[in-house]
Amino acid sequence: MVLPYTDAIQQLVDALAARIQRSVAVDDRRGGLLVSSRHFGDEDTLRVDVVLSRRLPDRVAAYLNGFGIATSDKPLSVPASPSLGLKARRCYPIRDHGRLLGYLWLIDEEAKRFDDEVGACVVQLSARLRERSLQVAEDERRRRTVVADLLLGGAGSARAAADLVGEGLVGAEDEIVVIAADATTDPEAVAAVIAETTARGGRDGPAVRAFATVAADRGVALVAGRDEVARAAARLAETVRRDVPRRDAEEGGAFVGLSAAGRLEQAPDLWRQAVLASWAAAGLPESAPVLSWRDTGVYGPLMLAATAAPELVVPPEIAELGAGGRTDSLAHTAEVFLDAAGDTAAASERLMIHRTTLYYRLAQIEKKTGWDLKNGRDRLTLHLGLKTQRLLDSGIPALLRGEEKHRGSS
Repeated sequence: MVLPYTDAIQQLVDALAARIQRSVAVDDRRGGLLVSSRHFGDEDTLRVDVVLSRRLPDRVAAYLNGFGIATSDKPLSVPASPSLGLKARRCYPIRDHGRLLGYLWLIDEEAKRFDDEVGACVVQLSARLRERSLQVAEDERRRRTVVADLLLGGAGSARAAADLVGEGLVGAEDEIVVIAADATTDPEAVAAVIAETTARGGRDGPAVRAFATVAADRGVALVAGRDEVARAAARLAETVRRDVPRRDAEEGGAFVGLSAAGRLEQAPDLWRQAVLASWAAAGLPESAPVLSWRDTGVYGPLMLAATAAPELVVPPEIAELGAGGRTDSLAHTAEVFLDAAGDTAAASERLMIHRTTLYYRLAQIEKKTGWDLKNGRDRLTLHLGLKTQRLLDSGIPALLRGEEKHRGSS
């Protein structure tokens, strides 16, 4: 009978350790511990810590990678580092047709004498790790589908929640936060950064889990755990902002939204919050590039209202000002003026027009709308209306209303 890949890897490692009377460990290509043998008195502080945590601390990973282990196709000796709790060891990269699959480690200054025997084991481990990589990829595809079903709502959401809990991926009492990047980013790039960052994590970060997926053509992550979930989600969102470029700009990172913290059964509503927050991060000039739902302020309820009933939220007078996306439209002039808190010098500079031209346009805005731009209530009505219209023009409310229909018909 063919053993599951992890059992087969463990058997190979245990057999090698028994033959050479040295402890053996195998890591995946990111440094996460896969299996280890029993110890023979040769363990060091690092080995014990890694067996407990299953991850390499970042500074240890940097030290080991400094010797070229990720690019080498031959065994390498790594000198001891007492400050890291690390004895001298030998690294045997495990590759399949050149593709790095993981590493085998022996703790021994003279481990080179075992190269022939270890090399034969590495060949066998390569086949097992190749099987593992295929299975892990299939598991990841299925998990991404389950998380997307959870976020998009409907009957599939309840089934997905049950699957995640049943497989032990998310606890029934866990707190969750949803992260969503805006539409200007490649969703697969977002998912890849989230997966890579999560796999690289360990004791250096909070004890939470993050699951990347693509939902409605957006890169998304579900972050779950018992403690410090919001903080961990914020750190992950900052990584996405830094490492994922926008498709519409040569420079500048992604705009990212975070939901409030909630429970698994609230996931569809939290996804909606994250998507709207990502739009606000990109569309509201006063917003940070990473924006949480709680920091959307007055725009949060307004965006929800625009999604539910746009015809009741945007005053009809806004239509009189023309398309907001055009830089020469009265809508654009009004939005820039109000974004500048009524500062005509700043607004004319941003619009690159003479101040006299700005005064003329502002008079036209007052004439077309019937509102007085010196009146605080009228200015607020115009400002919120313009922002809401821009949200509607983005297509996000239509996308979310489509998800509402999907929920209702599921």
